[in-house]
Amino acid sequence: MIASSLRASTKLSYQIAFGLTGAVSVGTSGWLFRDLADLSQWVLKTDRHDVFETFRLRHKIAITSAASAVVNSAIYFRTRCVPFPAYLAVNGTSLLLLYSGYVNPELMMRPRNRDAVYVPSSEVLDLLKREETVIVTRLGSDEPRAYPDSQVLRPHVARVGTTSDGIPVSMTYCGLTNLGIAYEIPNHEDGNEVELVPLTQLENNLVLMDKSTGHIGQQINGISETAFLKKIGGDSYHETSRRPPENLLKEIKLHASNIGQEVPTWRMTLGNFVRTYPNGDVFINDYKEFKDLKNPVKTIYDSLMDYIFAVSVYFQATNPKPVFPTLGTIDPRLPPKEQVWGFNVGDDYVAINEAFVRDAPNGLRNITVGGEPLVAAWDKDVASLGIWRRPSSNPVKHPVDIHGRINGKGEPLERLNTVKNGAFWCVWATFFPQTRVNPES
Repeated sequence: MIASSLRASTKLSYQIAFGLTGAVSVGTSGWLFRDLADLSQWVLKTDRHDVFETFRLRHKIAITSAASAVVNSAIYFRTRCVPFPAYLAVNGTSLLLLYSGYVNPELMMRPRNRDAVYVPSSEVLDLLKREETVIVTRLGSDEPRAYPDSQVLRPHVARVGTTSDGIPVSMTYCGLTNLGIAYEIPNHEDGNEVELVPLTQLENNLVLMDKSTGHIGQQINGISETAFLKKIGGDSYHETSRRPPENLLKEIKLHASNIGQEVPTWRMTLGNFVRTYPNGDVFINDYKEFKDLKNPVKTIYDSLMDYIFAVSVYFQATNPKPVFPTLGTIDPRLPPKEQVWGFNVGDDYVAINEAFVRDAPNGLRNITVGGEPLVAAWDKDVASLGIWRRPSSNPVKHPVDIHGRINGKGEPLERLNTVKNGAFWCVWATFFPQTRVNPES
């Protein structure tokens, strides 16, 4: 009887140990899943400070989860203190959550910082449809490069090249915002290169990390929030959720590697890009277009991820509600998914839509932003909207083409570099609520 009581007591101790280690394993994996897996944000609005802190601690949390799972497994296989289905439920759940929050984000969003693949304009229509939309940028006198939304969607980051001064330029892309921004970012003070990699999304906009420092920031804001928070002596990443005023950025003197300088971009269709820039190049996502048939597991995985991403961005583009319910009250001045061309000069922010410019006389809107005379111009021949600096306060009265030439001749105007082309209004207005909408001439 005593022996039976001891056996029962021992079994209970093992069950308690199994339960505790299982709870730690599932709990820590769930922590990573909640804050770092996109799937969780379909139903949860995670706290941005928690997300950034979880990311900073992710390796320690993952090690804790894995170690707890190992101990939990050892207890089970040594004692068989619980039924096998219970063991399977605990460790299967932990493994799935750990994979989703810790492993999968890096696998499904593989940036192309060093091995970006480009195809000449003359060949790209053999791969892609001419109706596809692209974001275009150009470095100095180099030929333009185009980034189809469908191709840059999963990598999120692709190296464009370097400026004449040797400064690296990367195209960053967020399908939830419908936004591509090319950033020129010099090396760190120690000479190490800034290497941007996608992390997650917050408020339906991409969060990026600098791989060499671990610094984090939102794509649309273009700054290292980690460096900014340290400079201002802040306690929470809530203090860095919006781009600070320009005078504050100058005052705190962030190193140039912590502030992305925008390179001009514009939108058009792939067919019009090929026709306009016959010597240009087009970015191709190699793991989307060139499947590795020798690795069927990877091929099936990438095909599945491509499908999930495509469905998500289609939903985002065609439904008034955002894919992730992480936005607050949506500004009612425009429909939530209206595509806007948002830009700023200093702290004066403006958003215009295509119809506002396209339907104006000669496809022109002369406006002043931050005291600077600008002209928004619609080139009907290539169906592209551009924002240009006017040479004087005098209004531009004749059509401006894709190259910035007035009436197709003369010296080209300079493109404004801060333009975010075709961003969804609900996201743009969340980050820049002070924006003016379709200001009259």
